Amino acid sequence: MDLEQAAPIPINANELVAHRGYRGKYPENTILSLNKAIEHGALFIELDVQFSKDKLPIIYHDTDLKRVSGQDGSVFESNRDSLLAISAFEPGRLGNRFIDETIAPLEALVGTLQRNPPVIAFVEIKEESIEHCSRELMLHTIQRILAPVAEQTVIMSFDYLLAIMARESHWPLVGLVLKCWADLESQAVGDAAADFIYVDHEIIPENYNLHSSDALSDATLVAYEVSDRALGYRLLARGVDMLETYELEDLMAHN
Repeated sequence: MDLEQAAPIPINANELVAHRGYRGKYPENTILSLNKAIEHGALFIELDVQFSKDKLPIIYHDTDLKRVSGQDGSVFESNRDSLLAISAFEPGRLGNRFIDETIAPLEALVGTLQRNPPVIAFVEIKEESIEHCSRELMLHTIQRILAPVAEQTVIMSFDYLLAIMARESHWPLVGLVLKCWADLESQAVGDAAADFIYVDHEIIPENYNLHSSDALSDATLVAYEVSDRALGYRLLARGVDMLETYELEDLMAHN
């Protein structure tokens, strides 16, 4: 099959993860973006979690407020109630169209998932909050909040120890993000026994046989930063299981 000719065929929703929600059209990591991704047909959504000054989780990627909220300051410098009143409208990318869309608490995800039982959410705990909060506090807080939708959430991180701790606490679904490809064979990655392994598609070695990898035999491999269907189909043909993308509409489109 000519993969370039196959590119116009839409990629199945079971193979796609909406990166920070429907970011192609809406401000990232907002409840609006997550709900719009689901409305568009996404069965898998991804979001990021940082912690406020009073050590409570918000759905947010950066520690700095400038890019997403258009103002100075850090999420570590304000209590959560103050942060929840701040817009998350991505002014540099989207102007003022979504200025009324505010930062959301992690608790808001629970209702979204309860209303959409087929949907799975990848909840990435950001490494930057570890020194601020400690792994134990972060994991305990997130697990307490997400307990009502535990079967619909994958707790994941770039921090391998956090993934190991999530596995040891018997959370149903655990993921990790590879920092480098060589880590796939590391003791820490093995100890995490992750259900999902995320990797930037650009660091997958060209000559690596994904189909016969023992390290990937029990995990779903998710490639991120996938921007178009032609690239997506090449990765799927190589043995990647799922694709994470900002371009949800393009990859799912029928024409």
